[in-house]
Amino acid sequence: MHYSLLIRPLIQIIMDQTRPELQGYDSEQIEMMEENCILVDEEDNIIGKDSKINCHLNGGKLHRAFSVLLFNMKGELLIQKRAKEKITFPSIWANSCCSHPLHIKSEIDGVDGAKNAAKRKMEQELGINPNKIDLEKMHYITKMRYKARADEKWVEYEIDYIFAMKCDAEISPNKIEIEDTKYVNPKELDNIFKDRNYKIGPWFRLIKENFLNDIWKSLDYSEVAIDKKLHHMGDCE
Repeated sequence: MHYSLLIRPLIQIIMDQTRPELQGYDSEQIEMMEENCILVDEEDNIIGKDSKINCHLNGGKLHRAFSVLLFNMKGELLIQKRAKEKITFPSIWANSCCSHPLHIKSEIDGVDGAKNAAKRKMEQELGINPNKIDLEKMHYITKMRYKARADEKWVEYEIDYIFAMKCDAEISPNKIEIEDTKYVNPKELDNIFKDRNYKIGPWFRLIKENFLNDIWKSLDYSEVAIDKKLHHMGDCE
């Protein structure tokens, strides 16, 4: 037996044996694929739960997600390049933080549950002190249903809750989650989207094309642009 196999975490060995689709991926990413997502119908009514791997494999299962747009006090948006270790959409640029509410008591209750999930992942992905995340200042903007393939195996099929938050937050990105980060103004983000050297996450492209300009314009007002509707975006790339 090769020495490198002997020192692999036990969780990865066990899960590789039970789910061959996960062979070769990072053990931390594999472990998170066993968390239960919230299954919903096309109108966002809860219909059950299933593991992240089952929700994202092959045709996928419609489930809840969230996307956070974190702006600093200068009005610049934090964007991230997902780590190459990510199982779905590795090494692509996305919004500040995006993941899934879990089928647990604190995260299953609509907007409030998605906010709690966002706070959890902002600490886990970005290293932000949770005591610095004021959920009262995390504005729920809207939600959208979309489907996008990462490759022939993996897919995102989500109802994505979109939040905007303005604060100066000290970040310490988790390298297993995030390869790079940067703050950008609207013009800089436009240039990134035009640059073919940047691969952009499809959900982030939908957010930019449909909601981000209005959000950016209203950051200095008492409320950001909010419509709280469910937008059906269909299939996208």
